[in-house]
Amino acid sequence: MSFVSVTQAFNTTSSMGRLTLNVLLSFAQFEREVTAERIRDKVAASKRKGIWMGGAVPMGYDVKDKALIMNRREANAIRTIFSEYLVAGSVRDLSNKLGALSIVSKRRTNRHGRTTGGKAFSCGALYNILRNPIYIGKTRHKNELYEGLHEAIIDNVIWQKVQDQLANHGGKKMSAARRSAKRLLDGLLYDSNGRLMRTTYAIKSKSSGGTKQSQRYWYYASTPSGSDEQSIIERLPAGEVERLVLTGLKNHLNDQSWLTLKIRMAVDLDPSSITKILQTAGSLRNQIADKGEHSDAQYLNGLIDRIDLSKGQFCVRLDLGALQKTEEAMLPISAAFEVPFQKRQNGRAKPIIIAPPDAPQPDQDLINLVADAKRWSVELLNGKSCTVRQIEDRERLRSGSVSRILPLAWLAPDISTAILEGRQPQHLTAKKLRILPELPLEWQEQRKILGFPHQ
Repeated sequence: MSFVSVTQAFNTTSSMGRLTLNVLLSFAQFEREVTAERIRDKVAASKRKGIWMGGAVPMGYDVKDKALIMNRREANAIRTIFSEYLVAGSVRDLSNKLGALSIVSKRRTNRHGRTTGGKAFSCGALYNILRNPIYIGKTRHKNELYEGLHEAIIDNVIWQKVQDQLANHGGKKMSAARRSAKRLLDGLLYDSNGRLMRTTYAIKSKSSGGTKQSQRYWYYASTPSGSDEQSIIERLPAGEVERLVLTGLKNHLNDQSWLTLKIRMAVDLDPSSITKILQTAGSLRNQIADKGEHSDAQYLNGLIDRIDLSKGQFCVRLDLGALQKTEEAMLPISAAFEVPFQKRQNGRAKPIIIAPPDAPQPDQDLINLVADAKRWSVELLNGKSCTVRQIEDRERLRSGSVSRILPLAWLAPDISTAILEGRQPQHLTAKKLRILPELPLEWQEQRKILGFPHQ
């Protein structure tokens, strides 16, 4: 195998051409990684020597010959910031004090001649200054501090007092890892790949009565690890998952014969102990019926061991031993049940609906489509709208849209009722009705085309 240069044309339809190209790509990736490692090592070595490695010049210093030189006027302002913070006690009060003293941020001029800075300090900027170890003559590399080659502005005593005061007044740096907000099944739900599903949310703004309101939509989402970054992320609406699981749990807690069978299969208990467990199960069932997703999460987390998501169902694994009284020995009693469901997108960019397969699922887009057809047909019949074109102009629709939708006004009554009640076939969507080439007027043919049972 031989090649002339990286600009050479390769025939990637042949095995030899693909091999040559992959060899070149591998060498290019290797060179990129080696170069990056050398740069990182160079920066780390320079930081350990105390050399300033560039970036935005901190207030209190100027740059000369690639080194930090103290700016006396700005250095006095930095000393004032540290000393006034010890007096003020809070960064917000410090900001107000600096405004009264006309102390502003560092003015910087970039290579294009544009000047920035010279403004009042924000609280965030002051936090950064008060935490920056460069002012005690140190350089930071990741989490390590090294002696710098530049002159210190603040002595170590004042620095330590400021750090202690920041810590006592909540000035600690926030963790980058944000803890998920708790939901009822948080920490219990696992996706089809065995990955834990944590709660997350999306915020959508809505305008109502001239005011803008935000609504939070909760989801359970897979937490991928570094080894499965390419895997599909499962994402399910939290409220509907919780309602579905709680409904299944309530039904099984209400089934005393099922509970008794599972208990006797797992442990050897006397009838009185079994009766107590059944009574506790009845109390929990009543709590679920009354409070739903607001039930006692701690108690449920003891009862539900884990929930595994698989194709078309949740497998809920229980430890019925959690229903025993605390004064008794907590014997593990394993049990499980399945909750079937179906997942579908309810219209364009609408939330995913999760429900048992036989549960009604009204599709609002589908309902609106049929309602529009009936409304337009009435307008044309009573003369409110003279032509289809007038309706399209008023509704701002494309030419031909009304003509395609209008035949839905003559759907069979049982089909219209089924759509309104959410009993339409799963494959029937508003999009499918819009692109239907022709809808027959005969009701029996309509049922056949749209997938409804014959009558």
